[in-house]
Amino acid sequence: MREHSEVQDWVCACRKGNARAQRKLFKHFYSMAMQICMRYAGSSDEAADMLNEGFLKVFSNLDKYESTGSFEAWLKRVVSNAALDYRRRYVQQVELVELDGLQEVQIADYSMNDAVSNISSQELIGLIQTLPPVTRTVFNMFVFEGYSHREIAEEMGITENTSAWHVNSARSKLKELICKMYDV
Repeated sequence: MREHSEVQDWVCACRKGNARAQRKLFKHFYSMAMQICMRYAGSSDEAADMLNEGFLKVFSNLDKYESTGSFEAWLKRVVSNAALDYRRRYVQQVELVELDGLQEVQIADYSMNDAVSNISSQELIGLIQTLPPVTRTVFNMFVFEGYSHREIAEEMGITENTSAWHVNSARSKLKELICKMYDV
């Protein structure tokens, strides 16, 4: 509870332009926000750019945060949206393929095995970064941010089937990479 109170104090101070409170807030949420950016980025440098844009949006929009909800959840959403905006601005979406003609995509049921349960979050982020940019973005939006295929389709300008295809493709590729990593 103390942490929640401390964060709320920092938010209030940041709203008044207190640079020290901004540093504390940045430092406190840096790791969590960087993890989000690393999932969307193709490199550490790109993640750092996304992170900077994300925190810039956080600090510029603190007046829009309503103290009734979780600040951490609000910050995650702002940083995720900043990462998506960055992707739209700076990453060519050459690989987008419309799959309107496909039948409904069936997503395979992958059972957890020893390899998957032993993988570290850093290893997983590294594997996610190897995915093609659009597939990586759709996968992150669906798996980590909780967007529906309909929401992803609207946000990315693709169809729901294309969104489902990207998620299925990412899962298949990640399963393949994990199996190679652990000789499964």
